Amino acid sequence: MMNRLPRIAFTIALLAIAIGLGAHTSGPKNGALYIHGGGRLNTSEFIALVKEQTGKADPRIRVMTTAQGLRRQRDYENGKTWRMVTTLKDRFGLTDVSELYTLSAQEANAPKLFAQIDQADAIFMSGGNQSYLTDAFLGTESFAAMKRLLERGGVIGGASAGAQVQSSFMTRGDFKKRVILGDKKHQQGFEFITNSAFDVHVEERSRERDLFKVFHADPSQLQDPGLDPLQLLGIGIDQGTAIIITKNWLRVSGPGLVRIFDPLQWNEDQKPFYIDLKSGDLFNLKHRKLIER
Repeated sequence: MMNRLPRIAFTIALLAIAIGLGAHTSGPKNGALYIHGGGRLNTSEFIALVKEQTGKADPRIRVMTTAQGLRRQRDYENGKTWRMVTTLKDRFGLTDVSELYTLSAQEANAPKLFAQIDQADAIFMSGGNQSYLTDAFLGTESFAAMKRLLERGGVIGGASAGAQVQSSFMTRGDFKKRVILGDKKHQQGFEFITNSAFDVHVEERSRERDLFKVFHADPSQLQDPGLDPLQLLGIGIDQGTAIIITKNWLRVSGPGLVRIFDPLQWNEDQKPFYIDLKSGDLFNLKHRKLIER
């Protein structure tokens, strides 16, 4: 019995380390993310980020409108140009901008589509319904191409639905009620930021406390019953406001607030449960720490 105790203690220590490692949140090793809370988009800021990251004066950009779902299908098939494509060409003078739209995972596996991503310097995902994005792209060659885009130093941006899909736990993933936990079939996001859950339109739609429901979820409410929601870093973003991620650094830009929810740091005496970040603030994702203002 005495000989077994050190082995048991060692096993417990390893489990504790594994649990601790599971709580690490991190951004992409290369490239940058532009994650916008919806509403009025600062297109100039997004383009400036792409030019800075890629070193190109005329970067190649693909505007992904899949989140628009069926309401976009007819106009797309009839060749009606998406408004952001027009803006990037006419206002910013970019020469290689095109729209990517599909609701089909089969099409997302086709070279015709994923080659467009491999040729791009940046992607911007529109708002709409994020469930269309995961249904069409998760596990496909196009999704692999998105990861390659980041690996070569490109930028992936998105607003509203195009923002929520970039986290590991995707909130409001359903086609009807749009509740915070979704329909239990669309909780897996693109995981460009690990161990994270985003919410958007926070102040405008009175969603300040909605991420609590993610942290308090029990296994019966989760698509992945093995997920510990307390390991997730919650990030709530107001409209007109963005977070810009490079490696493990999060920078806030815009007039609204970004609310950081870290259930691992919470205690009963801490009110409010979140940290408010404003434009210009820096936050370290890995250490889950606000840099001194």
